[in-house]
Amino acid sequence: MSSSKNNGLCIKELQVEYKSGQLALGQVNLTLPEHGIYTIIGPSGSGKSTLLRAVAGLLPGYEGELLFNGKSVHDKETLIGLVPQNYGLLPWKTVHDNIQIAMKITRPAGGRKETQEAQITHWLESMGISELAARYPLSLSGGQQQRVAIARAFAIQPTILLLDEPFSALDAITREALQQIFLDNWLANPATTLFVTHDVEEAILLGQRIIVMPSSKQDTPEILDNAAVFAMKHEDKRDSDDYFEQSKRIRKVMLTKW
Repeated sequence: MSSSKNNGLCIKELQVEYKSGQLALGQVNLTLPEHGIYTIIGPSGSGKSTLLRAVAGLLPGYEGELLFNGKSVHDKETLIGLVPQNYGLLPWKTVHDNIQIAMKITRPAGGRKETQEAQITHWLESMGISELAARYPLSLSGGQQQRVAIARAFAIQPTILLLDEPFSALDAITREALQQIFLDNWLANPATTLFVTHDVEEAILLGQRIIVMPSSKQDTPEILDNAAVFAMKHEDKRDSDDYFEQSKRIRKVMLTKW
């Protein structure tokens, strides 16, 4: 049995180099508890997407260790759901079929067709896009495509959920609505989650901890506890003193690290 300190996603001395030998990601050490959610902010080029891609198994050439509950994160038992910046939807498949094919690939013995259909319907409704089921991705707005990508990621019931700026294409009102929908769905189905954003407000609203990536690859990320804000009702967070204090704290770190 793995000891409790091994529970969750453990990133040990992870470093990624380009072929040229330049660092794509400076050294990261991080433990994300099982069923925890951490947000990641950082300037362009700080390695945020590289970190997610390494965890997702898309970068074979990395140094360091990536473990989940004491075993390699790329073990067959660990199912990883990734929502990339470009949504990763298959343009020749309908919205419904994009979700269905992901479920088939990730859970080949996925149970009865009726159960699977009920799951697809549930996630489309949860994301407020059930009327788009028969549409193709290229006929959708960026915001609608993002909802499909998130619905698909939740539908496969991943062990680890990785989101790379999933709300970046949205206007402020839609973004706020989706943050609430995302968080409600995450609380009901808490996968171990890393959520990359370029938005300080979003990082505070959605993370139990906030990882601030430095601009220099020689520097180490700063990890801020955000439990006080995270524990509040979502609609109360923005107006709270804790939220205001956390914003100031992050901006101070950004001034030194960026």
